[in-house]
Amino acid sequence: MKEAELQTNRLQALAESSQMFAEASRDLGRLLGLVARRFSELIGDATNIRLIEGDALVPVATYHPDREVNGYLREYHDATPLKVGVGISGRVLETGEPYFEPHLDLEQLKQRVAPGFVPIFEKIGITGMIVVRLRARGINLGYLALFRISTAHAPYTLDDLRLVQDLADRAALAIDTSQLVDGLERRVAERTVALETANRELEAFAFSVSHDLQSPLRSIDGFSRILEEDYGARLDDEGRRLLAVVRRNAQHMGTLIDHLLRLSRLGHGAIQPVEQTDMRELVEKVLAEVRAAHPNVKVDARIGDLPLAVCNPQLMRQVWANLLDNAVKYSGKKPVAQLEVCGQRQNGELRYTVTDHGAGFDPQNASKLFGVFQRLHHASDFQGNGVGLALVQRIVTRHGGRVWAEGRLDDGATFGFGLPENGPGQLPRPGKP
Repeated sequence: MKEAELQTNRLQALAESSQMFAEASRDLGRLLGLVARRFSELIGDATNIRLIEGDALVPVATYHPDREVNGYLREYHDATPLKVGVGISGRVLETGEPYFEPHLDLEQLKQRVAPGFVPIFEKIGITGMIVVRLRARGINLGYLALFRISTAHAPYTLDDLRLVQDLADRAALAIDTSQLVDGLERRVAERTVALETANRELEAFAFSVSHDLQSPLRSIDGFSRILEEDYGARLDDEGRRLLAVVRRNAQHMGTLIDHLLRLSRLGHGAIQPVEQTDMRELVEKVLAEVRAAHPNVKVDARIGDLPLAVCNPQLMRQVWANLLDNAVKYSGKKPVAQLEVCGQRQNGELRYTVTDHGAGFDPQNASKLFGVFQRLHHASDFQGNGVGLALVQRIVTRHGGRVWAEGRLDDGATFGFGLPENGPGQLPRPGKP
């Protein structure tokens, strides 16, 4: 075969092998088996790959086209330990120079290899060997060895050695990539399990604590009410005021615990069931409840076209309840609480907004709004517990959506959320609309 033809075939083999290795790099076990078989097919006869794990060279792939030969080669290699730095592989890994013996004298080879390999070399009748280092990013990964064991095949050549070295570089890159991916996926899986465990423990703790807290709070509120009803006449004005403060704070803390429990129950699990929901109908029902909860506030609400959404209607009801209640509450010092509820489809997202003309907020503090217990107004001005917007964000995020807020101090605010048009399961897009 002419040199030009040899070079063409070599480049074609390298290109095909590189593509094959890259396609298999997501599965380390499959990749190693493919590399071993590819070397055997292109150069022959038997291939063995060992990778470094600590101070050991662990056999990870063995291949020979004959099933019987492949079976005892794999069994022998799997059962034969080898440490880093020992024998031929030790020199190859240390120096980077390949071991190349196209005409191998078995008796001389016995003096250079680890004693454990002598029986297998005698059994297969080894006649030639190539050993090359697998190295990527300046790190030794292991080695690859080729064994000529058939007298029907010509001895290894320098062209074979060059092809082996080039292929080994490509194989090492794919193996390194696969190990990185495998390690990353394993760490992600481990951390996911740890996070799920922590969440379950946190939820269990929240339920336990809530029960332990709610019981004495009910007692405080109940006995305070009895004291107020039965002994109120014996107390002076200051005593009655202090008793009212005790009851009010006990009730407030009970409400706060209820909201925290609701937040914790959302967890990170499924939000099923989801169904197509008429958002306008939902807003109208919630708005009627909000009006009833604020009988002293005149509410002028304009509801625009609101596209249907695929969502959990009960959870979405909580979203609207918190946003509309906030809009009315923070407009309570105006003669009329003016609200605007709008919706639109845009770039595969359903966007909904609630705008009021109330107290607003400093836009520099917008990032704090959706955190638990974050309040931008004093409790004496506007009552609240600092959990409602955190609940909104949790529900919307569980639907694969996002939230945002815009406002100016004493000049109203707009709170919005976006949902995937096709329902939960799509990733939210960051940023403002």
